[in-house]
Amino acid sequence: MGSVLKSAQAYKKLLDIEYMFILGRKNKKIMLTVSFDALNFFHLAGFQYLEDMPDILRSRRDLIFYRILNGDLTPGQISSSVFYSHIKDRVEYLEFLESIFDSNKTVFKYNPKVQAFSVIESEFLMKNELNSRNVFTFLSQDKSSGKYFCRSFFPQADRDYSLGQTNWTLLYKKKIHKSTGEEFVLYDKMNKNH
Repeated sequence: MGSVLKSAQAYKKLLDIEYMFILGRKNKKIMLTVSFDALNFFHLAGFQYLEDMPDILRSRRDLIFYRILNGDLTPGQISSSVFYSHIKDRVEYLEFLESIFDSNKTVFKYNPKVQAFSVIESEFLMKNELNSRNVFTFLSQDKSSGKYFCRSFFPQADRDYSLGQTNWTLLYKKKIHKSTGEEFVLYDKMNKNH
């Protein structure tokens, strides 16, 4: 599978993309717009766990992302951490985040209290299967913009974070390229002709 650089390159494409979801449950509809920011790559890749790399932990998180892209911080340097094995799967699956968003139809309203072991503060949880493994993507709202962002992301190790969560039905999803304004409808359950 991929490397830190491949995942960073794939994530860079997402900086120009937004997803708009309409979810429904019991005659209620909610709309979510999800956008991506260079700052979030650090946490999604799990770099906060590389405790033996203080330079990474002390640097501005968006700068770490751009240093990886321009080759100033190499995959070899990052994988030399003794803690890299803890984040290796996360880094490798992160390369596929766009296809996860493109294909996802399973969205839960996330209640952290249901998962007594969880410290993740998030409003929604997406669950996908990739390479015969569940992958969890947690979405939180940015209070200043009202848009959602990926708070956390990882393949399932032992716990299924979707257990006990409330499943919302995906009614509609589109992908928007911000630079061109192009929109692609990925899923439309509201329009029967689609």
